[in-house]
Amino acid sequence: MKIDKSNAADIPEILSILNASKGDNLTAQQREQEGFTQGTMDAAMLNKFQTGSGVFVSREQRAGQDVICGVAMTAPGSLTKHGTAQAAYQTVLESGFAKAEQIFLYGPVSVRKEFRGKGILTQLLLHICRTLQKDFTLGVAFVDKENHKSLLIHRHYPMDEAGEFELNGRGYVIFTFEPLRVQAFYQHPE
Repeated sequence: MKIDKSNAADIPEILSILNASKGDNLTAQQREQEGFTQGTMDAAMLNKFQTGSGVFVSREQRAGQDVICGVAMTAPGSLTKHGTAQAAYQTVLESGFAKAEQIFLYGPVSVRKEFRGKGILTQLLLHICRTLQKDFTLGVAFVDKENHKSLLIHRHYPMDEAGEFELNGRGYVIFTFEPLRVQAFYQHPE
């Protein structure tokens, strides 16, 4: 497995992964059990993420070709201007956990169904923490309260539940993490 920042050529495959993980074709119970990716992404928006702190992908060789098996998006918190990302960022900023320029947003993240359960999200998170630790001291993620699978996954990581907020009738849990702490945890698990 190889992890690196994505580029413009990866956009169609990343969008395919994100769209497949939205869970629109699943029942409410299946969405609860399998999880789902929040939000809507298009090529122009994805390109903006790529030119910011980066969209990271996990690649694996299949039939002689690189296949993207997982994706994790990041963005400087100060670039968020609207929606749930802005609400999560503003909540963390107002709490005083970190200064604006120290915060990056983590997510959405998604792994192709056939690659799940292999530790890909953990490897993506570690790579992001190593890559961004010089520029940022705090990562922020937010998860829809109805996304039980994602909540379980985030609670498994060395992240803090930093608060909650509501937007457009939906509730969200905010998770924060320090890149250095995440790395230390996986070097010396408790």
